[in-house]
Amino acid sequence: MRIVSLCPSITETLVALGLREMLVGVTRYCIHPSESLVGIPRVGGTKNPDLEMIRTLRPDLVFANAEENRRADVEALSAEFRVDVSHPRDLSDAAELTRRLGRLTGRGGEGEAWAHRIEERLAAVRSVSRPPFRFAYLVWKDPWMLAGRGTYIDGLLSAFAGVNVAPEAGMEGPARTAYPVVSEEALAVLAPERLFLPDEPYRFGEDHRRHWQALLPGAAVHLVSGDDLCWHGVRTLRGLDLLERLFAGGAEGAAEGSVTTGSSS
Repeated sequence: MRIVSLCPSITETLVALGLREMLVGVTRYCIHPSESLVGIPRVGGTKNPDLEMIRTLRPDLVFANAEENRRADVEALSAEFRVDVSHPRDLSDAAELTRRLGRLTGRGGEGEAWAHRIEERLAAVRSVSRPPFRFAYLVWKDPWMLAGRGTYIDGLLSAFAGVNVAPEAGMEGPARTAYPVVSEEALAVLAPERLFLPDEPYRFGEDHRRHWQALLPGAAVHLVSGDDLCWHGVRTLRGLDLLERLFAGGAEGAAEGSVTTGSSS
């Protein structure tokens, strides 16, 4: 089987399922696990894949993601190749994704094993009684954009009793967008108790943390690994690790530093 992956988190999961040798094309944003991806052709970005190059690779199966990839590209590829499009929105979906990838690639046992690991960890997280907290998770600057309700990020944090303050309708953008645009003043009114600033897709840093800490003096402002909190599939386990470490520090845990995980699960 010849596989092209147009989504970084799917690429990482495919490698974890033992499918590295079947990968004939990945995007330039597919960076994990780096040592396993050396030598695999890069087929452009997630938003601008090189369709002609993909055609020359003659894939039997192309994996895409409904958020990461544009509908026009998916439709163009679907006219010529078998394309699987996924869209995990919570941790149960992330577990099911590993099963799905396993079934489609002849690695059903491996996919089931990873799904079981995710489900076990999720059950352990949910078995702990936690006080609810209001949070906001910024994904972009100029304009400021939040991870909205119903996104995978929202599902991950809700497992720890997080309550997303993001409005259901974009305050300055399209109605009911998954990533609403918000002004600094509006976010201050929403009053999150925790604000998460990831290092991707926008690379927030210490200057941004200080900026938001001044605007939200009563909130804990966290610099976090964007890969670990927005990539689904096998990296879901790293996201759970990260949040367990953060919340183990109490209400103010890691408020003034970055939170990362150790080696890949």
